[in-house]
Amino acid sequence: MWDKAIMEIKGNFSFKIFLSLFVIIFIPVVIVFLNHARIESGQVTLSPQENFWFFIIILAISLSLSALTTRVLCSSFYERIRTYNQIARKIAGGQFELRIPVDAEDELGKFGKFFNMLTKEHHEIKKKNVGEKLFEWEKIQAILKNIGDGVVVIDNFNRIELMNSVAENWFNVTRQNYLSMELEKLIRDDKLKGLIEKVKSGTNSSEEKVEIEVTPENQRQPIILQAIATKVISDNRKLFGVVIALRDLTREKEIDRKKSEVVSMVSHELRSPLTSITGFSELLLDENISSDQSREYSNIILKESRRLSELINKYLDISRIESGKSEVHMTPLTMDDVIQSVVSMNAFLASSKNIQVKLRFPEKISSINADRQMMGEVILNLFSNAVKYSPADTTVTISIEETGNEQIISVTDQGYGISENELERVFDKFYRATETVEVQEEKGTGLGLALVREIITKHHGRVWVTSKLKQGSTFFIALPIMQREDILS
Repeated sequence: MWDKAIMEIKGNFSFKIFLSLFVIIFIPVVIVFLNHARIESGQVTLSPQENFWFFIIILAISLSLSALTTRVLCSSFYERIRTYNQIARKIAGGQFELRIPVDAEDELGKFGKFFNMLTKEHHEIKKKNVGEKLFEWEKIQAILKNIGDGVVVIDNFNRIELMNSVAENWFNVTRQNYLSMELEKLIRDDKLKGLIEKVKSGTNSSEEKVEIEVTPENQRQPIILQAIATKVISDNRKLFGVVIALRDLTREKEIDRKKSEVVSMVSHELRSPLTSITGFSELLLDENISSDQSREYSNIILKESRRLSELINKYLDISRIESGKSEVHMTPLTMDDVIQSVVSMNAFLASSKNIQVKLRFPEKISSINADRQMMGEVILNLFSNAVKYSPADTTVTISIEETGNEQIISVTDQGYGISENELERVFDKFYRATETVEVQEEKGTGLGLALVREIITKHHGRVWVTSKLKQGSTFFIALPIMQREDILS
């Protein structure tokens, strides 16, 4: 259709030029012919030289008229063609709203109308295609955004083409940063590199996976990722690239590790008192033991039974709090009363090691909303630990301070201390610091501090510790102070 229109315009214009030139040249030829006929008939007498110059003059006039006519026609045609060309270039550059001005019904006018019609149709088709592509792209983006795993797409040269928001947050990059970046610059892991090469060279499109450990630039701790890779191929088996799904296994691995530790510690903590109870019970069956030995063995059995009971009760308390099944009776109270009550009832713990207990409270103490029994359990655990893990003839200090909307209770000892490596884990269930011989010699359940953390968290508070080996430790708990309107209500 387009070629036919062009040929029609070209033919019509060529015919016009030909007709104009024919008329202009034909007229002088006719004049010369008529003049020659008149000379032959004797009506006009001209010498051959005059007749020659007459022909030259007529020919010059004809050529001048021909050149002038051609220039006028071509000049008008050229200006319109130049305008059409400029507009066509702008349309090709994306300005599809432009149209060629049609100011005549000649061949160029027809050409302009036809070109405008094609431009309009092309624009509508392009808008439709762009709209469909945008819709598909937005759909893909929405899917990738709502995937909980990280997704990375690379080309055949291992250059990153696309990442979803999860992966961008992990590696602290944006599309402008990672586009066309080599994957190895972002994730340096030989196992991942080998996985990609294996997938690309494989004969099928099935997925392969490995576990990798990476440390993103914006994080101090490494994260464990399961990388699942599959190649992207076309219908004609051409390889486009590789899609890599990254699943964060860090939390799962940590849970598995803690489960293993808990099982190991529970087994050890249960086995130790049970072994003592069983062994000394067997000794009591011996008829030859004295009454003093019998009393000693009975006391050991009683002590180990209480230890076993404490272990089970604390574990059950933690489990109830974690599951939300523990009943919490919130009432306004002041922590100085709770602390004084716990210390006075357990003063024998400190006096047995000649440890001095100091209480430092402000003159006015705000109330907090808490379960009194649970707060007593918290203070008892912190106080008994401070005494247990301190040498004789030292001091344990319990203080209360208020900052802003929080009341901070601290328990400070002059004991064996905790190494920096173990500080983050002292609140884990069944975990006990092991870097000092003195701590290893003391028996404990490893559940006291875990119970403290669960209770304080239940009360919307915070708990933390500072410590240095051989210099002692300070355990802090922060609880929200009751506001005036809460007290009045």
